[in-house]
Amino acid sequence: MNYNHFYKYGTLVNFKNTLCDVFLFLMSLSLCSTAFGSERLELYFLSERIINTKTLSVQDAIQFNIKSRLLGFEGFSTAQKKIPTLTINRFIHPVIAYSDNINGGNLSQTIQVGDFTFVGEEDANAKSGLIVGGGIFFGLKKQYGRGKYVDIQLNSSLASSPAHDWLRVRNQSIIACSKNYLKEWMFFDACGRWVQNQRKYSNSISKSISLSLTRLFLFNKTFNEGSIVAKRLITDEYQQLQGALVLNSLLPNGFKTNVSITGGEPVLNLISLNYSLGMALSRLIKKKPLKLSFNYTFNNGGKFFGMDREDTFQQISISYPLYKRFNVSVGYAINESTINSFSYNGPLISVSLPGRSF
Repeated sequence: MNYNHFYKYGTLVNFKNTLCDVFLFLMSLSLCSTAFGSERLELYFLSERIINTKTLSVQDAIQFNIKSRLLGFEGFSTAQKKIPTLTINRFIHPVIAYSDNINGGNLSQTIQVGDFTFVGEEDANAKSGLIVGGGIFFGLKKQYGRGKYVDIQLNSSLASSPAHDWLRVRNQSIIACSKNYLKEWMFFDACGRWVQNQRKYSNSISKSISLSLTRLFLFNKTFNEGSIVAKRLITDEYQQLQGALVLNSLLPNGFKTNVSITGGEPVLNLISLNYSLGMALSRLIKKKPLKLSFNYTFNNGGKFFGMDREDTFQQISISYPLYKRFNVSVGYAINESTINSFSYNGPLISVSLPGRSF
């Protein structure tokens, strides 16, 4: 983290701060929902249901065939060897959300460190409010073997704040994965990810490479997908090796759960992930998914003008589609830091509207 042009005893200072804004919140929801609504777990559930059911419903048969072919398998008829080897999805979508730091500005205008006081420009204070805009998505799946395919996703969005001279927030991401079936409901995946978040006072870029081994299994009538993940995170300031355990489950009572535990190696003199715990719960209410999620993250290892910095971040959110694909997500985030100027709390609100294919 860089601090430029700072002077002591109340003189002008321009300091930068990293805050979890609404777009990172939306991105985390997107990633969580991808794992939470696992295509592999749903296919495993349908497979076991078909094997153990004497009478097969038309709906189950259709769903099994669709999901099986999407993941590179044959479906019901092994005679139908012609599986679509290339699938392309593209659409545009609106963005409506609330952000508590639209410009990536300072959470506090002053920072007190011992006997020194640093004062930031008033215009560089964090701005909050409604942001509106749009985005574009492009997805490609290329199958190259039984249960094996390349999955590429490109996202780009631009939103502005009507209340703050149309301050802009731009987000871009590229995710490329090689998904591979091994044997007996075991899979191996390799992914690369590039993410950029641009605001007036910040431009953060992070990259990562991850490897994961996944196994699907049945335990006490509960369908499970367990994964072991190794990840190398690369930012402008540091690199960090992270490891994670992830468990997605379909319970007999209709609930879906997701539990993840992540740990990171120490990074010398830079604040970084120590560990995090994520939990999510979902159930169909009037045939629509109600989702509740919670995240707890502890970051440490940083120094701020010689003082140790530790941050504890907590976030809770709930989402529900009010009408068809009109989804509303609301939440609240709290960050408690040993450096008071980095502590913050605020709401997380977003509206997901249907996209339009082209």
